[in-house]
Amino acid sequence: MKSCLMVPMLMLMVGATAHGQNQPIENQPSFGFSLPKVEGTMTYALTGTEAAMTGFGVSGVAYMTSLSGDLGYLSSSVSDPFSLVYSGGYIYTNQPGYPPNTTFQNLAASQVVTTKSWTFMLEDAFSYLPDSPTMGLSGIPGLGDIGVVPVQNGIEPGRSIFSDFATQWGNGLTGEATWKLNGNLSMVGSGSWQVLRFTSAGNINSTEELATLGPTYRINANSSVSADVIYTYSTDTGDGLVLPFTTEAISIQYQRQLTPLLSFTVAAGPQRTYGTGVAEALLPAEISMVGSAGVVYQRKMSSASLSFSRATDTGSGMVFGAMVDTVAGTLSRQFNRAWAGSLTGSWSKSTALGQVPGFDLDYDSTAYGAQVTRSLGKDWSTYFSYSYVDQTATGSATSSSAFAGTEQTYAVGVTFSPAAHHFAQ
Repeated sequence: MKSCLMVPMLMLMVGATAHGQNQPIENQPSFGFSLPKVEGTMTYALTGTEAAMTGFGVSGVAYMTSLSGDLGYLSSSVSDPFSLVYSGGYIYTNQPGYPPNTTFQNLAASQVVTTKSWTFMLEDAFSYLPDSPTMGLSGIPGLGDIGVVPVQNGIEPGRSIFSDFATQWGNGLTGEATWKLNGNLSMVGSGSWQVLRFTSAGNINSTEELATLGPTYRINANSSVSADVIYTYSTDTGDGLVLPFTTEAISIQYQRQLTPLLSFTVAAGPQRTYGTGVAEALLPAEISMVGSAGVVYQRKMSSASLSFSRATDTGSGMVFGAMVDTVAGTLSRQFNRAWAGSLTGSWSKSTALGQVPGFDLDYDSTAYGAQVTRSLGKDWSTYFSYSYVDQTATGSATSSSAFAGTEQTYAVGVTFSPAAHHFAQ
């Protein structure tokens, strides 16, 4: 299975996520795996999937059978909540270039601790995948988890460029502290450590350390503004080269709740990027504008989002650093107690920062997926999904495992997901 991965993946979903938004779990129909929406809750699901893939560079059709499981937990504490989400499974496939059997694992957890003046948050996200993730909770196309939104914000290293089979693991550890100075003003500081590693040669391993600090001011009940100083130190290693580089940025962000159903966020600022040490000649200093903007629409039975971002990442294991422009959107709808649908899609353009022969390509990456889910009763549901991935590259030839071409995946599956278990509250 040639799943391709997008870091800033954007999703356009038609239909409510397979588990109606803002709806108490005990009143929801069985639409497959559902993450906790109330405190002191655990949910899990087991899924069997059959999929067919076309357009992966050879004639004919490849097939995939997978057995997977999901688990979500949210503690009963209001002030100090703990959350955990797991997704993993086993894949059997005859796709060219892939081993016949492979596994995938995703685990993310977060803990919040609140005092009178301080709020502390610690998050960690880990994944072990046969290639870069594209969509859904698992990152693997066709597993019936398009539209599932994690209950915590653990962030792995950015991967905006799709890959062929290239077993990889990523981990992102983030800590944040908020000091409430008064009713409207807070000071927020955060730090993160992110790593991306490949189990075979031909790709670029990366490590990133990031720190931010700045105030947040609450203008009124519906809007706030914040300013951050951001410092990032990254190291890319591959093909016998070591490329350390630094980014320094200032970001101004504005958030507003436009209506009870619609919210808006925009952020922008200057950024300076430069290579350090031996990388100074390969990555000369450059000043650019970076930022993001997003709109989220949320109703009881439907939701939608649209976002844009321009940011620097470590290059997704395919190039030595990249400037990435991404547009993404989601749309979801729960039609009735038996049917739900979701659609997700994204486009990104990644421009290599380091001028390293063989690793200085620019990539245009597109991915989208659609899913329709049908309840079969109290604990069972079935789904059909479709995903499309396309990527083109311009520049010199590369020795990495970057995906090139188009791939389509058609999948059908059955999910067993019993009612959520509620712990004492």
